[in-house]
Amino acid sequence: MLHTSIGSEDDLRLAVAIKQGSQQSLAVLYDKYAPALAGIINRIINKEKQAEEILTSTFLQVWKQIATFNPSKSSLFSWLIKIARQTALEKVKMEQQKNPPSNNPVDKAHQQQLNQPSAFELVYYQGLTYREAAT
Repeated sequence: MLHTSIGSEDDLRLAVAIKQGSQQSLAVLYDKYAPALAGIINRIINKEKQAEEILTSTFLQVWKQIATFNPSKSSLFSWLIKIARQTALEKVKMEQQKNPPSNNPVDKAHQQQLNQPSAFELVYYQGLTYREAAT
């Protein structure tokens, strides 16, 4: 049976090494992809300190979940993006539960004027469904 994979051979070697417990390979992976993942996380969180914490959490999740990575389903980078995005969205939801938005209509109107995200930003970066983004 032919086994196909998505992604570079270097990434596949890194994934295998991390599965075998190589912390050095995880460090190489971090150096390679942390800047791109930080950019995605910053778009979701928009708070530098929290974004750094989420980036760290992302790579801890990678370390713990590397056995679930399947190179025939996605590239390593796509898998990393998925973990980073989920981690960031979970943090946003926790923050929203701790600090619910104001019910003051003036505050809501002002906030809406300041932030006019596109449908893509609402769905991808804020984790809304398509219906939620439409409303």
